[in-house]
Amino acid sequence: MKRVQTGLGLVTLLLGLLGGLAMGQSILVLSEQCNRSAAYFPAALTALGLEFTEMNDDYEFFLALTEDGLWDLVIVDEYSSRLDWDTLDAIADYVAGGGRVYMNYWDWDEEIAAAFEAELGEYYYEPIAIYPWDDAHPLFATPNTLIALSPAADTCDSDGAYFQAVDNGLAVAGYTAESAAHQAAIIVGNDGRTVLFGGILGLFSGDENGDGRADGLEFAENVVAFLLAVPIVRPRPPLWTAITSTDIERLLSELDLTFEQVTSADGDPVWAFELAGTPVGLFAYGLIGDEYASLRLYATWPTPAQGAVPLINAWNLTRHGSRAYVNRAGEIALDADLYLVGGVNWRAVRAFIERFEQAITEFAAHLKQ
Repeated sequence: MKRVQTGLGLVTLLLGLLGGLAMGQSILVLSEQCNRSAAYFPAALTALGLEFTEMNDDYEFFLALTEDGLWDLVIVDEYSSRLDWDTLDAIADYVAGGGRVYMNYWDWDEEIAAAFEAELGEYYYEPIAIYPWDDAHPLFATPNTLIALSPAADTCDSDGAYFQAVDNGLAVAGYTAESAAHQAAIIVGNDGRTVLFGGILGLFSGDENGDGRADGLEFAENVVAFLLAVPIVRPRPPLWTAITSTDIERLLSELDLTFEQVTSADGDPVWAFELAGTPVGLFAYGLIGDEYASLRLYATWPTPAQGAVPLINAWNLTRHGSRAYVNRAGEIALDADLYLVGGVNWRAVRAFIERFEQAITEFAAHLKQ
């Protein structure tokens, strides 16, 4: 395993909800992250409605790659372990045999880089922004238009390498704004069957195009669309009148939030994560069958502010969409509800969470008055 650095900021609140890809593609994913770097490919494939087989172990991935027949697409997103030589050889052989493969890795060597029609340069140890050298290339234009890829985290030591395209490889992006020798970051090789990503995609949680979604997640969707050569359809999201636990976890994954599920005193599920640096609980309640009719966001401050009651009353008189009070434990609490019975789409859920994040920021400042 790689040596882990300390410290990781809360990833920016993001949301992407897609659907409509035909099922039936055979996709193998190796996803090993380091110190909570983002796993964008499982989230992207789930959002696109594609089934896939995910491995989190080098040897299990090796067996699936070599013994389970041909795959329509193989994705290697490795940021934790050093891949065994047999696994690297199997990836190279799979490419040579006509397979479609995407790969990012922290410990490239000359042989595996050559399989992607690339020449390995020096490693780097801080993530670097990546700029398209051909902004019309599908990797930057379909289905998501990307201006650049901006890293917003640095969770482990070695974060990528510089490359040069060789043979028939095509460098479509690099670490410089304009094409330059030995500065390539993304190389398309083997007649469009392979994509080498020189950095670690899970660190690219920035949002250069300002659409509210992580660059890394959008790039992952573009990779899938490009290598599978399958058009992506974006239908109007359906209305929810109730929501399952699976739906909630998919939403939180697409929001790029790190969460933990626990159980409330009433036996209902609660998803714990952070907004604006504050611990938050997302409660689902109003159980109907296996679905929930309502959602509640809830945050507390452990020590009541001096003169808390007047401040709380002032907040409740002037603010709508959230309510403040002192709970039974003597803490100051802030919560908000979203009722799904009338029908709510994903944009309303996004707005619900974004408004509560803003309310947390404003309420914390209000308590300091």
